[in-house]
Amino acid sequence: MSSTFETLPDEVLMLIFNYSGDSSMIFQTFLGLNQRLNNILVDKRLHLLANFLHIGARAANFDDNYNSVEFQDVSRRLSFVNTTVNEQELDQYFYSLIVFYIRQQYTQLEDQIQSTLEKCQSVRQQFATNEIVDADRQLKKSFNDLLDYPVTRNSVKTIETLVFSRGARLECSDDELNQYNLATAINKLLLIHLNNVHAARPLFIYSVTRMFKALIISNIRLLNNRGYTGNGGCKVWYFLFYSVYQLQYFYYTPPDVFINMKCYRAVLDLLLFAIQCQKHAFNIQRWAEESIFDILDMIYSIELAYKNGILIKTIQYEILNIIIDNYVSTVTAPWDENLNEKFRSILSSLIKKNRLDIVLLLHRRIEHVQHFFNQLRNNPRKGINFMTGSRIGRELFNILIEKKPLETCFTDKELLFILLQKKERKSLQKLLQLSPLLLDQSDENGNDPLLYVCLKVRGCRHRIVEFLLKIGCNPQRQNFNGENFVDAIKLSRNRTLLEKLVEEAVIKIDDESGMVQLILEEQKES
Repeated sequence: MSSTFETLPDEVLMLIFNYSGDSSMIFQTFLGLNQRLNNILVDKRLHLLANFLHIGARAANFDDNYNSVEFQDVSRRLSFVNTTVNEQELDQYFYSLIVFYIRQQYTQLEDQIQSTLEKCQSVRQQFATNEIVDADRQLKKSFNDLLDYPVTRNSVKTIETLVFSRGARLECSDDELNQYNLATAINKLLLIHLNNVHAARPLFIYSVTRMFKALIISNIRLLNNRGYTGNGGCKVWYFLFYSVYQLQYFYYTPPDVFINMKCYRAVLDLLLFAIQCQKHAFNIQRWAEESIFDILDMIYSIELAYKNGILIKTIQYEILNIIIDNYVSTVTAPWDENLNEKFRSILSSLIKKNRLDIVLLLHRRIEHVQHFFNQLRNNPRKGINFMTGSRIGRELFNILIEKKPLETCFTDKELLFILLQKKERKSLQKLLQLSPLLLDQSDENGNDPLLYVCLKVRGCRHRIVEFLLKIGCNPQRQNFNGENFVDAIKLSRNRTLLEKLVEEAVIKIDDESGMVQLILEEQKES
């Protein structure tokens, strides 16, 4: 028997849903209750998927997005859900949608920018020199007026007309202290609204973003303009990255960070636009390299990343991916010692932040990062000490063992004996599970892993000895001095080890003969 709620028309239910929270909350509340509600939730008229991505229903690409294969696929999979879902389960559906939307927006901008740049250049060439000078002067004045007067629809239109209809080009000093420039303007007119609960209306933010795009089109070098930071200034890029990754206005840290998502989306839109424009500038390799290091410095810990939600986390990941695309597409010189040292510091920070996802992305995609790990061969013990200095570092190290990139840094034998010396039991387990034949390796004195631990490692070792015996180390094997496992643990320096092994029922001592017997072997025989 249907409830009163379910007898309501679709249009009424859509109105109710619109007042039931954000898109994620609505899906978590109603998805999976029945097929009809599922179909309403993914209906384009309700546009919950677009709302999740902060795409307005009046956006030019609204219908294109909903008609895309990716939107249709996510809608279909959501409509088949027959049980309620939590936030983590819902994130799995949304992830592919976010990646598609960012990549699609970025790709579409490429042709648009190329065409617009060519058109503006062609328009500029049609005017006489004195007309070009006059247009540039008017654009400069209109831009400088933004410092003292409110931005209006007319002021935006004037700037766009000068750029697109007269080919005007804006010139500004890169110096942070010299005068009003693009970095100052973007901070003052756009980024300042990022954490403002009572931010400017969406139409204003949209108009200002459109105006900045026109100014960048007029002169891509404006992206090198610097804003004040107290240390020589930072380029436009830094402030855009800071807003996207730190989620706050550079010049003001609010006590409770509120993110105005309309503004955040506008900043993302401007950043994607600027990246595509930068591809038409010189020295993209250096720009991409600097951008990657700036972003890696700004990345939040994994805990904060999850707290910020799947949308922001995925946006940040994909922006880094896009910049890496630009970096690896160029012929890049090897990193010098300064860059290697800088990356070592960043890697340490990423490990502390538990951003193994970012470390693995860098290793997978950037040859210089792979080379960085390869250099550990020159000082393998120092390299392993660096990566196993914390719990998160050990997790990364174990992942790298499993994915095999460490084979380029160390021989398996070399890695085995370093891990034994450091008593890294979990890493040893991972390595020996993947390469069990390493149990037959020996050091320069003929010590296999079991004898090596007993004779050359100090401190608490009984867990590693027990593990090695359980996975098949031969206790009868002798080294070059004729010593086997029993001989080794009977040495006076191994008294504590012997007592621990007895206590843990790994071995026992015969009361009459005093002989050491392996309980594990007896268990195998029985």
